[in-house]
Amino acid sequence: GKIYPHFQFVFSFKFRELNTIKGRITLRELILEQYPYFKNVPGEVWKNPEGLLFIFDGLDEFKGGIDFADSRRDTEPQHMCLDPESQCKVSDIVYSLIQHKLFPGCSVLVTTRPTALHLLEKAEIS
Repeated sequence: GKIYPHFQFVFSFKFRELNTIKGRITLRELILEQYPYFKNVPGEVWKNPEGLLFIFDGLDEFKGGIDFADSRRDTEPQHMCLDPESQCKVSDIVYSLIQHKLFPGCSVLVTTRPTALHLLEKAEIS
């Protein structure tokens, strides 16, 4: 809109709701679960990651756990999510977006209470 004109799509997720997802899911399915009217859009959306903003609210409430200090995430394929159509754990999708492994160039905003700021200390945030 008018405040952030460089974002074409903004996707907002609450960690409290993400806690209800058991097993693996694709980022596409995650988006369509929250925004069902995007059914035919995701393919076009993926083409311009710089125009994407992902908002994740309430990291302190997330039960999936994201360890940014765990170096295995960068070397073991089962801990990475590099494709929006790949089945991944929610924690791996969020990690991959924050670390720019999935959609390099996209923007990610994570909210948390101050008591959980330590969870983001090892994240590669710019």
